[in-house]
Order: sequence, then structure tokens, then C-alpha cells
Amino acid sequence: MTKNKYNYSYIDIENTLCKLGLKKGESVFLSTSLGMLGKPKSSNKNQILTTSKWLLSSIKRIIGKNGNIFVPTYSYSFSKKKVFDPKKTKSEIGYFPNFFLKQKNVIRSFDPMMSIAGTGPDARKVLLKISNNSFGRNCALERLLKIKNLKCCHVGLGYNWIPFLHYLDWKNKAPFRFNKVFYGYSKTKGIKKNIKWVYFARYLRDETLPNGYRIGLKAIRQKLYSFSELGKSMIYIINYKKFYKFAKKITKRNK
Repeated sequence: MTKNKYNYSYIDIENTLCKLGLKKGESVFLSTSLGMLGKPKSSNKNQILTTSKWLLSSIKRIIGKNGNIFVPTYSYSFSKKKVFDPKKTKSEIGYFPNFFLKQKNVIRSFDPMMSIAGTGPDARKVLLKISNNSFGRNCALERLLKIKNLKCCHVGLGYNWIPFLHYLDWKNKAPFRFNKVFYGYSKTKGIKKNIKWVYFARYLRDETLPNGYRIGLKAIRQKLYSFSELGKSMIYIINYKKFYKFAKKITKRNK
């Protein structure tokens, strides 16, 4: 085993995405754990910044100006500080979401619990003026089903990562979750506004912890996923709508 076997370059990222079927005009729901990939082939000491720039640039280059990029930027604000500022509140799920929020022409949904950010021609109609329910009717996860050629892309994450999992729980009226109402306020341009927000929360028991491995493994066996190694980890790509329909059929039988 050579010392640099798991190092990767910009072209490695782009070639892997193309190999997995990402194409011009398509859209991406991008979930990341970039530290799992290992070291980029770069002299820049800020390795995760380098990888973030490479990943975003490669996706934009592949899908072109007619594609959209959506990134989860969950902050869980109303369960903590009770304040949400879509322009300033940091995401609690890693480096890349906060990197993405700083980019030009990025829009963020007003969801104090599980916001999604996006850029592209369809970002505004998906993310703006959503309902006050993270998983209810007219939420961003539901609207994403209307985007043509939308693919889930997991970079450094496994096949168990299912972005719409709790939306399916809500649709199925899963008995291990309930609508919990949170109160807090938004703060935009210095103006405060009281907000009521609904979140489909789980009952706090060990058996209610989310686990997408069974569904993800079934999707692997049905060859719905394309996947390939990159660095020390993997990239997985799957069609958002096909994956949703597949998971809906399974969970309808077994909530």
C-alpha cells in the first residue's frame, strides 16, 4: 500500500461524479461528510476548504446553469436558542453546509429546525414560502419531488442517508413520532418576529432512533444506487423521486 493511495484531486472528484451518471441539466441534493474522504492533493493547509471548493466547482461544471444544487443546512434552532436568522444562523451538520451558505446567489428556506439552502433556476420556488412544518404538506422536502432529474448525492456518507426519511414518517403517520410545536422568533435585518413551528418529533426511546440502513440496503440490492470509492470513503448517487417511491412502498407496509 502506497502512502498516498487515498489522496484525491479535483479531477478525481469530477471524474467520479461523471462516472456515477451525473449529467448536464440535472439537479443535486448534496449531503456531505468531507472529513471521511481523507486528504486532497493540495498544498493548501485548509484541506476541508479545498475539498469544499473542488466539490462545489465540479458539480456546477457538470450540471451547468440549468441545474440546481440543494444542501441541507439544519440548525435545530428552536430546540436550542429559540432564534433563527436565515442569513446568519449556522448549520449544525458540518463544514460544507456553512461553506455553501456563504456562496453567492444561495437561498435558504425559512425552517428554524431543518432548513435547506439552494442555488439554481428552481431554488426560489422550492425554498421560499414553505409551510410552518418541517415535514408537513408543502414543506421543502415535498417540493423537491417536483424537480425533474433531481439526484441525491452522498459524499463521504453511506447508503443509509435518506433526506426525506422523516417526511415519509409524517406521510405514514408513524406511531413513534408526533407533531411537536415549538415557539421562537426569527431575526432578519434586526427585526424580530414571533414564530410557531411544527416538527414531527420522535418519542425519546431507543427503538425510535432513525435508521435508514435497511431501506438503503434494499435500494443497493435493487441497483437504484450508483456508487464508487473516492479517497478513503465513497460517493453514492440515487434518483430522488425513484428513491422516494421505493422507500414509500416499503414503509407503507412497515411503518
